[in-house]
Amino acid sequence: MASPAADLAPGSTSYPAAWPCIRSPRLSRSAIVAAASGNGAGAPGKVGVVIVDHGSRKRASNDMLHEFGALYGQLTGHDLVEVAHMEIAEPTIAQAVGRCAERGASTVVIAPYFLSRGRHIQEDIPALVREAQAEHPGLKCIIADPIGIDPLMVQLISNRVASALEGGDEAGKAAVAVASGAGAGAGQA
Repeated sequence: MASPAADLAPGSTSYPAAWPCIRSPRLSRSAIVAAASGNGAGAPGKVGVVIVDHGSRKRASNDMLHEFGALYGQLTGHDLVEVAHMEIAEPTIAQAVGRCAERGASTVVIAPYFLSRGRHIQEDIPALVREAQAEHPGLKCIIADPIGIDPLMVQLISNRVASALEGGDEAGKAAVAVASGAGAGAGQA
């Protein structure tokens, strides 16, 4: 078996053997902003970004995607950002792609807010994107990779673990109390 670093793309960073799947090129903030705003190579014209999640029957879950979409736009400076839910809730992928087209996008990048390449990424989202694209002749749609394994995700989980250990997570406190037998019924046989 080749070492994890052996198949890294030129310019990529190699990581400890504990992270054999990671490929993450070093990008400056300005390169990320340029790519997100449509100023990157290979994306002529106005670029829209559709961030898509699964969708939920719970409004609070769906509202989180709207908050994330707004944050993405704010932090990247990209003004053509829409969100969509793959199923269950609106806006749909077709609606979000349509909004991008109406706002002048010539290219729309669908960015899955999913961790892995399951059935939704491999089959469902591509089918829904093809249907949406068919409604807008001349519009180019590109599906980005899911979030996957990335050092930034490691940092995020590390932050959450530290917060839970510091008592910043009330749900974590409740789980510890239940697991330790504290609370109602504790000590009963």
